[in-house]
Amino acid sequence: MLILITHSSGHMGVVNTKALEILNINKDTKDPIGGKIGRENGIPNGYLEESAFIDNTKKCMNISIEKLMEAIKKAERIYLQYGITTAQDGLTKYEEFNILKEMSKKNMLDIDVVSYVDIKNCKEIIDENKEYLKYHNRYKIGGYKLFLDGSPQGKTAWMSKPYENEKEYRGYPIYKDSEVEHFVDTAIKENIQIITHCNGDSAADQLISAFKNKKTNIRPVMIHAQTVRKDQLKEMSKIGMIASFFADHIYFFGDIHLKNLGKRAFNISPIKSAIKNNVVYTIHEDTPVVEPNILRSIWITLKRETKNGVILGEEEKISIEEALKAATINAAYSYFEENEKGSIKEGKNADFIILDKNPLKVKNIDEIQNINVLETIKNGKSIYKKINN
Repeated sequence: MLILITHSSGHMGVVNTKALEILNINKDTKDPIGGKIGRENGIPNGYLEESAFIDNTKKCMNISIEKLMEAIKKAERIYLQYGITTAQDGLTKYEEFNILKEMSKKNMLDIDVVSYVDIKNCKEIIDENKEYLKYHNRYKIGGYKLFLDGSPQGKTAWMSKPYENEKEYRGYPIYKDSEVEHFVDTAIKENIQIITHCNGDSAADQLISAFKNKKTNIRPVMIHAQTVRKDQLKEMSKIGMIASFFADHIYFFGDIHLKNLGKRAFNISPIKSAIKNNVVYTIHEDTPVVEPNILRSIWITLKRETKNGVILGEEEKISIEEALKAATINAAYSYFEENEKGSIKEGKNADFIILDKNPLKVKNIDEIQNINVLETIKNGKSIYKKINN
């Protein structure tokens, strides 16, 4: 029997001996670029990290297209329950593209789905399907996706200084500077947006450096931006780079960050600093790492409290208005859709949600995470209604 267990972050996991055989991983297998294979006395022990895990997991699965489409429809219902009318596929390869393209052709999607294509391995998807750079039955390609490092909770994010209780280890990069610059230059030349996974501040440095002194209007996005520094935010503002913060880390992984990062953990997801530096900001959940509960994410940005009750950065707390902006008008801007979505204005898409409480009028911010979505409306049509028990 094949067994695969993934960490909630999706950055690492473990497999059994049968899976190692299927993946052809043995004592002679070298660590891939940007990943590690766990070993004991030189023999793989089943632990796989970053690219060693991410690039191999699909080889262990054999799921029909019909089953995958069914799973996407179930996921779509969850998004609608949380009032989300536009979702992102954050790393689209051929399998994902072919499925979403087929669902688009069959008009199966109820919400808008925006794909970001794996620029390293699947660039040809855009080359061969440029018509999908615009919506076709609620599906479009938004641009390219690039990964530069791992996760801070797994100590694989690429940091400028060592992790706590480590003499030298500070995570590791996936690419050389020249390779990142090549990917960025490709996106700029083609005038296609690129969004880039950066958790560590060294990864952020690498991305920012690749854009310096280059004129562009492609609205590049730094995904997660967990440990981005204030000096880096100033540079991002000059570039026009958007910061998409995985703010849920504060609550779900904040206590681990304190252990791994020490005092640096108090500056994770520095949204207020981004605002002060005129950086366009959004927030996201990186589902399935956590559910796409945007109201809970808003609550987290307001409170900035870990599961153990530690406040991570009082000065980085933001207002409810600023948090709502991250999930609406700024999110639309990040997709080049600010003229169609994100605010209420004549001529824009009628995408609305009806809540059982006004988040602007709650007496206690803890009430925000318990607000219910009663109805989700897409283009003026009700596509989800909460059934009262």
